[in-house]
Amino acid sequence: MKVTDVKVHLVRSNRNTVIPSPWIFVQVFTDEGIVGLGDATNWPGGTIIKQSIEELSRFVIGENPFNIEHIYHQLYEALQQIGQTGAVIAAISGIEIALWDIVGQAVGQPIYNLLGGSCRDTVRFYSHAGEPEECARLAEKGCTAIKAYFPGGTPRPGERINIPCSITLSEERIALAHMQRCREAVGDEVDIATDVGARYTTSAAIRLGNRLEEIGLLFYEEPVGPENIDALAKVTAAVNTPTCVGERRYTRFGFRDLIAAQAVDMIMPDVVRAGGIAETKKIAAMAESYYMQVSPHNPNSAISTLASIHVMANIPNALVLEYVDDEQDAAWRNDLLTDPPEVENGYLRLPTKPGLGSQLVMKEVEKYRFEG
Repeated sequence: MKVTDVKVHLVRSNRNTVIPSPWIFVQVFTDEGIVGLGDATNWPGGTIIKQSIEELSRFVIGENPFNIEHIYHQLYEALQQIGQTGAVIAAISGIEIALWDIVGQAVGQPIYNLLGGSCRDTVRFYSHAGEPEECARLAEKGCTAIKAYFPGGTPRPGERINIPCSITLSEERIALAHMQRCREAVGDEVDIATDVGARYTTSAAIRLGNRLEEIGLLFYEEPVGPENIDALAKVTAAVNTPTCVGERRYTRFGFRDLIAAQAVDMIMPDVVRAGGIAETKKIAAMAESYYMQVSPHNPNSAISTLASIHVMANIPNALVLEYVDDEQDAAWRNDLLTDPPEVENGYLRLPTKPGLGSQLVMKEVEKYRFEG
């Protein structure tokens, strides 16, 4: 079997940032008629990733799609002069995921079986909420975990603030009161977490983290920026709530020192930003050796969710997967796939069809094609 072509589709999403941010879907075609599906979505932007995939396709066309490790390294080394993070690693991830899909289809097995089989029958997820009422709605739908944002927490696109910033007593009290209302809205049986988007100084992150401890958070995401491992370690040592970062770390090399320093309590790699399915599994294996759990970043498309489910099914140290509730995302998200992710009582079912377990519905792709 040989790869014959690589195509990229930009599809409208509901992500409204300063720069338009479509979903970026990848199709890898073979001479035996099998078409692999991948996701290369990163934001903001989309055209730069599309161009990266098109330029990288020359390293893929003519190759045996079973040689995923070899192709990955060919792509990774091809980019060494311009850096192997951001847009370019998303491009590699999209291709890599599609190759796994091809292999799974060719041998008639779901991807998680190719990785070593499943460690669980379903994958637990968490959704997002801004207000206590939204927390209650999600809990009523069966969500067992919710990430709640408080006023002034995660910076919004276009917001003019200096980061890192301190926190006033008034802001601290507002955050604590809001999170307490979220807790009361769902009771003690539903996990609550929060994300402050690396907004604060180290001292402010510690101060707030200690106050939030009484809420009983599942995790405290990006208390400070992920670039400074020492600052992260200082926060982690000072607060009892589990800390985590990962959405702005790329490949196993970006996670190595973070994990080795035990600078956080859990990690949050994104299957599209980290380098794909195999790379995310390698990152999880490193974390496992330090007794860290994995909670992947995934506020993405249904394709990214499927790829993440396959990894989460396989790795023993999986905790919970980020998954945007259907009512919070673009109404056409699941229409784009023949077999979108299936939700049941706060858990995602494992795909049972070969490969990724789904294909694009091209008439829907054309209907929502991004023309920006």
